[in-house]
This record gives sequence, structure tokens and C-alpha cells, in this order.
Amino acid sequence: MNNFFNSKMDLKGKLLLGKKVTEVSSKCPLATVDVEDNIKNRDWTIKKFGYGPLNPDSPDPGFWEKKANLWSTNVETVKTARCGNCAAFDQSDVVIGCIKKGINETNAADPQDVLDLANLGYCQLFKFKCAATRTCDAWLHGGPIKDEQQKYMPETEVENELTNIVNQLYKASQTHRKQANRLEMLKNSMGVYG
Repeated sequence: MNNFFNSKMDLKGKLLLGKKVTEVSSKCPLATVDVEDNIKNRDWTIKKFGYGPLNPDSPDPGFWEKKANLWSTNVETVKTARCGNCAAFDQSDVVIGCIKKGINETNAADPQDVLDLANLGYCQLFKFKCAATRTCDAWLHGGPIKDEQQKYMPETEVENELTNIVNQLYKASQTHRKQANRLEMLKNSMGVYG
């Protein structure tokens, strides 16, 4: 039974790897809209995986020295590993919308102000909203998860690209028109001889 559970969890982990939470489920992650669930998961992560520091704007040498010892590095280096650049930190548009929805549940605060001040995202590993300036023992290089941004192209490149696409479509339509004519002729010839 335990092997079944472990293989099921391994499969689930592989399915989620490299995906936004919202690609797996159309629902908002519970912790983004339920404060109690969020706090429960956050507190568990504080205890089990050293999520923190409490106030990232204030020096907390004890916290950072523990992290430096854990990673066998120095404090300056370990301070570069933050939630905001973790591969599990989801700031995709849909997740940010879910977080805003959860913040504005009581209309007590402006969700955008809260998001901007805390630079919030959703931790896919531990299922809670976290601030970009914090970290934990499970930090992963390569984040955050965001929607792909369109690359900026100068106007002349855009015009050239549009012209190329139009030309390709015109050429394809001419080819399809010729093919349609050939098919019509074949159909007619089969009707005569069939």
C-alpha cells in the first residue's frame, strides 16, 4: 500500500513539474482565497522548512546564519535565494487574480496595494501565499513562474512579420484553391465514369 501511495505521489509531482497550478485545475488554489488554510500551511512551512524571516526589511542575522549553514555558504549568497526567484513561486495572471479575490473577500483592503507591497505569489510546494522577499529551506533555482510576456519588436519588424504572414496566407490560399479545383474536377470525372 505504501508503494502505491509513493508512486502516486511521484506521478503527481511529475505531472505538476514545470506547470502553473492553474494548468492542472481550473479552481483557485484554496490558500489563495481561504485565509485560515493559508495560515495553516504557512505556519507548517515556518516550523518544518524555515520559512521567513518574519520581517525581510529588518536584519535578522540568526535567521540568515541558519540558512547559510544549511546551504554551506555565506550569508550574502544565501540572501540571494528568495521566494521571488524560486521555481515554485507562481505569479501567473490567474493565480494573482485568485490572490486578489482572497484579499478582497471582505472589501477591507485594496488587493493591488497588498500585492504591490508584499510582492505576493503562491508557493506550489507548500500551498500558501508567500512574499517574494522571504525564503525557505526548499528554495529551487529558476523562478518565478509567470505568464510568458510578448517580446517587444520594433514597428518595422512587426510590419515585416505581418507582411510575411499575409504573403504566406495568400500563397497557401492559392495552393488550396488549386487543390479544391483539382478535387472538383476529379469528383466530376468520377461522376461521369461511375
